[in-house]
Amino acid sequence: MTRIDRHPYALSALGLGCMLAAATASADTASPDTSGWTCTRCPFLEGYQGDADAGVLVASGANANYGRYTGVDRSTAYVDAGADGQWHSDNGSYANYELERLGLASREGIVEGGRDGRYDLRLSYDGQPSELYDTAATPFRNNGGRLGLPSDWVAAGGTPGMSALNSSLAPINIGYQRRTVALLGQFFAGPSWTLFSEFRRQEKSGTDLTSASFLTEAMQLAQPIDYVTNSFSAGAAWAGSRASLRLTYTGSWFEDNNDSLSFSNPYSPLVGGSTEGRLGVPPSNTLQQFAATGNAQLPWLATTLTYTASLGSLRQNASFIPVSTLPDATIPPSGSLDGDVRLSHYALGIATRPLPKLSLRGNATYDGRNDQTTPLAIAYVVTDTFPGGTAVTPRYGEDRVRLDGGADYALLRWLRVGVGGQFLHVHYSPDQAFTDTQDVESWVRLAITPIEDLSFTLKYGDGLRKSSALELAALPVAENPLVLDYNYAPRDRVFSTFTSSWVVTPTITWALEGYLAKDDYRSSLLGLRASHEQRGSTTVTWIPRETLSAYVDIGYQRLYSAQDGFADASTAPWVISDTERYWNMSVGGQWAPSRRWGFTFDYVHAPSFSDTNSVLGGLAQAFPQNWTKLDSARVGVTYRWTPALQLHLRYEHESYNSNDWALDGVGPATVPNLLAMGIQPYRDNVNLIGITVRYQYERGGASGNKPP
Repeated sequence: MTRIDRHPYALSALGLGCMLAAATASADTASPDTSGWTCTRCPFLEGYQGDADAGVLVASGANANYGRYTGVDRSTAYVDAGADGQWHSDNGSYANYELERLGLASREGIVEGGRDGRYDLRLSYDGQPSELYDTAATPFRNNGGRLGLPSDWVAAGGTPGMSALNSSLAPINIGYQRRTVALLGQFFAGPSWTLFSEFRRQEKSGTDLTSASFLTEAMQLAQPIDYVTNSFSAGAAWAGSRASLRLTYTGSWFEDNNDSLSFSNPYSPLVGGSTEGRLGVPPSNTLQQFAATGNAQLPWLATTLTYTASLGSLRQNASFIPVSTLPDATIPPSGSLDGDVRLSHYALGIATRPLPKLSLRGNATYDGRNDQTTPLAIAYVVTDTFPGGTAVTPRYGEDRVRLDGGADYALLRWLRVGVGGQFLHVHYSPDQAFTDTQDVESWVRLAITPIEDLSFTLKYGDGLRKSSALELAALPVAENPLVLDYNYAPRDRVFSTFTSSWVVTPTITWALEGYLAKDDYRSSLLGLRASHEQRGSTTVTWIPRETLSAYVDIGYQRLYSAQDGFADASTAPWVISDTERYWNMSVGGQWAPSRRWGFTFDYVHAPSFSDTNSVLGGLAQAFPQNWTKLDSARVGVTYRWTPALQLHLRYEHESYNSNDWALDGVGPATVPNLLAMGIQPYRDNVNLIGITVRYQYERGGASGNKPP
């Protein structure tokens, strides 16, 4: 349903255009009778119109993998309902609503209303289910945020000796629901000023997958999630003919209703009394920020200036969990972090055209992170069992300066040349592993149009990242100094892209795209050594007439990475390389043979393969291949019974299969020192049938004589 533009000046401009057209026609003819003329090019709704959907979806074979973001996660029937509509009065008052998937956990809706040119209110809801696994089983039971074991549990040094394990297992779904409610208000204070505010509340509840250990004995756990984030923003915006300004305050308050995650030790304690473990959870925190953004059109060389500035602070003062769970632990509690980080962001951009054939653009950005948190010396224990010494909490301050820009010049009628690049310098606060890093990239681009219906774009670039000397004293406890973090490691980069578009005939269009990138870490002795990517895609569309269209889309991507490491200084290095390949092919189309009938069809075939090869102790060893395969087909039929009543039928089939050697066949007791949850690779084979009736209603109509 087409949405009516309610902006008062847009409406006024349309109305003025209609009146000018009428006046011009009147001047060119001899006294025409204009009393019956109407503005047919700019209709304004008076009354209401909308449509409502009601139906049912029947799913067979649905599971968590299929219903991850839709909520169709079981073999059952679901209500398929929705509605949208709008109402407008002759005095400018209006109300709109749009409701979708009301019978599913992924439901969403918007209801808004107000008066044209005066004010606007909007209420929205968005539900997002994230189903992760429904193949898990665990002996742990959630009791008020603590994961306990049955009273008859038999602890052992490994999973084969846990005699009560099988009888204690209970299925559990791993996944969570995210629900967001927002209220937005705008008040148009004048021709140039708008006042606005928004309140948003997001709740996230359910379980997520986590893990813990007691030295060399590990377990998978279902971590309860109960997060609430409240945010509020308010400000004012001014828009003139050649400049604009927007001032905003934003506040965000995150709360975790769980202070920590405690769990029983399913293994025989390595140390007397070590029968319980504890994990930290995301701490509650706040954000306060003031921002200003805008632009200005300068009176020379078609120049536009954009700017942004913001100042903010992040605060976190949640209490630390106790260092040890041992009942006779003598290590004192550490209090709280009292984290205080000040954020600053400044950006300035300029775009200009000094010559008709030359365009220039540039941006300068500064991001500051001033960590004012007082360092704390904290005594710690290893795997909640053995005293490990004292660690000082690090500070993560940095100053980030980025410069980027480019130039485009129309060298010939059929050739346009562009050059550009970026410079990024990051300076880190004291007591971090590096003092600074510097990243430089440059590129050149050619846009070729030999004929009107055919165009090519080629781009080639390279980059180099350098870092300062490694500060060994700043490394965390027991971290290997030969393994450099990905964000800091020196890197050589080469990349290129190719795109093409060809209108083969008036009804056929062909698009082609390719991308190559190579990242090499030549200075890294261990860790990530190389990361390469190749991808390509092509799309053909055929539109012989408005009622018939079809498409074919094919894509391929290859990812390669290599890393080196060693167990200790006395052993030979090991080498691992990973190669991932992704294919996708989709075909589809739509056909409306008559005003009553409409048909749609889409099919997707997407396999992927992952190969991991290793060299351990000089001997080559290949891991089993991981793979996935997706086949999905959708067919839709629409029958317009009457101008107001439609019947929609749809059928969907999805088959998804995968193989993952790290999960396939691994049960709770498969690995002696890992109490697993038996999670299996994603698989589904789903059939979905939907029958929906849509009814369109309208009262009043479109008036072209006057805007509201």
